[in-house]
Amino acid sequence: MGQEPDNARCLVIGANGLVGTCLTRILGEAGLTWKGTFRSRPKNGLIKLDITDPRAANELLLKVAPDVIFHCANLAGGVDYCESHPGIAADFHLRAVQTLGSLCEKMGSEFVFVSSDYIFDGTKGPYKEDDKPNPLNVYGKVKLAAEEWVTGNVKRRVIIRTTNVFGWDPQSVTPNYMMGLYAALKAGKRFNAPSFLWGNPTYAGDLAKAMMELYLKDASGCFHVVGPSIINRFEWAKRACGIFGLDAGLLDDINAPSPNMVPRPLKSLLNTDKFTSSYKTVLHDVSKGLALMKEEIDG
Repeated sequence: MGQEPDNARCLVIGANGLVGTCLTRILGEAGLTWKGTFRSRPKNGLIKLDITDPRAANELLLKVAPDVIFHCANLAGGVDYCESHPGIAADFHLRAVQTLGSLCEKMGSEFVFVSSDYIFDGTKGPYKEDDKPNPLNVYGKVKLAAEEWVTGNVKRRVIIRTTNVFGWDPQSVTPNYMMGLYAALKAGKRFNAPSFLWGNPTYAGDLAKAMMELYLKDASGCFHVVGPSIINRFEWAKRACGIFGLDAGLLDDINAPSPNMVPRPLKSLLNTDKFTSSYKTVLHDVSKGLALMKEEIDG
């Protein structure tokens, strides 16, 4: 099953992105009907929607009337763009979430919302779901504000915090870290790999499976969903070179942040015990995730 002409059980916001693409494939394999949206990069069968336009969002969501909305969309440019465009960041990451969440509450739909490790400052991890947040930048602050709003206003909700999501999405205009590495090294270019940044690399397919499982099992609340490996980006890049057959000699170890880097958690790690103790989705370590990504690259 897959997209339906009228109502569908699932609506995927940002269905043309890395996580959205994985999720729609997994929903289809599970026999769940779905419809998906895109904002600026058309994809066959998807519906154009600017989630910062409340009227357009209201019209589409009431027409589809899904049982669940999976909010997978992100703002191109990421943390750096949000820092220099705080108004746009608030429109996309907070006010649009309020629009979508309000419609879910109105329709009785579930809202599955992807948040970020950047709500923490990175000084005390691995963080559990109820640890005190302390965002260091605009992106983290608007994500936290969105979480707090959803928690207070949407009854059927799942908030998923994740980090360092990677996978193969060749049409992306904002490549994830592993795709940036692959493209640069394939072209014989040098690639900066910061050893001062630590995290839990998360394979996009695992994240998508976890999203679907949490929905199907009527989960509620906040969950950390990340891979189990704790690794810095330089070591991660070297591991990828071995699996992808790329030249690790082209990697430049950046061992300290530049003075003008947007503040961010340097060792942002999430504890997944709450999820892994109750749910079956396997969260693969970095080597297995990279091997799965290579299978996607090789077709």
